[in-house]
Amino acid sequence: MKTIHLLQQNFIAQRGNFSNHNDMTEVIEDSLLSPWTLTAKKSTFNCPIFQVFEKKYTHPLDHRSGNFYVLDLADWVQVIALTPENKLILVRQFRFGTETISLETPGGLIDKGEDPLAAGLRELREETGYISPNAHLLTTIYPNPAVQNNRLHIIVAENCQKIDGQRLDPNEEITCSTASFPECLNKIRSGEINHAIAIATLLIYQLFI
Repeated sequence: MKTIHLLQQNFIAQRGNFSNHNDMTEVIEDSLLSPWTLTAKKSTFNCPIFQVFEKKYTHPLDHRSGNFYVLDLADWVQVIALTPENKLILVRQFRFGTETISLETPGGLIDKGEDPLAAGLRELREETGYISPNAHLLTTIYPNPAVQNNRLHIIVAENCQKIDGQRLDPNEEITCSTASFPECLNKIRSGEINHAIAIATLLIYQLFI
């Protein structure tokens, strides 16, 4: 504890030696970074898919504080869905945010209390009609830690078989196709796949194959 206290004192002393905060950040070591303390929180906006919170944080060493806005969202899931021929199942749908048709990996929102693996298999069946007897969680990442608090779970589902039609929500319209992994990479290069979450899902999967 004495060592930590001395490091903190040194950190505060260092801050006084710089004329601006940008210069200071160049010399701060990772070991001197400290999580800020949440001191106040209030909801400023709420809708069916996210809530906006205004949060006040205070630095534990020099006590400067600021207000930050955070999107509170459900966790997401994306599925690398592979057929017995090792083709990836892709979905194409209209996205209202960009007002474009988007080519993506299957996925969606995880329901409250739902297991990420179960959610991935549910989304796969709803969007494509495929099921998988062999699926596992590949990894979990944070899509945008600057302003969002949710996680993205990436599922690998192997030996997918089509057993059913789609089970789409009233405002969903989705078509399905398959592509080899090299073809998916080419679609990223060409810009045909331009959804950042789908790109992250595919490239993270590449690290494990």
